[in-house]
Amino acid sequence: MPLKKKQVPVPWDLKQGDDNYQKEPWILKKGKEFITIETDNNNRGNFYLQKDDEKRLSISALQAKLTYHQLLEFGYKLQKPKRKKTKITEISDEFI
Repeated sequence: MPLKKKQVPVPWDLKQGDDNYQKEPWILKKGKEFITIETDNNNRGNFYLQKDDEKRLSISALQAKLTYHQLLEFGYKLQKPKRKKTKITEISDEFI
């Protein structure tokens, strides 16, 4: 009997305001390799998948979801978005 793992939600199913929400493209990294997943704006419900600088593939939503979970099992990690740097020198008069 296979063990049931708690499925991690795919990033494109999350809405703004949810925990772990990220804007696309979603980049999965493992060492020097990276795989990019983004929505296909021309073909609703489809996604583009691209490994490193190879040719971009168009896949269905189900394929994208299964591939995402399989990549996580293979050790890929979803790259966190980079935070924008803020200037500390800009302090308003309220805090002085």
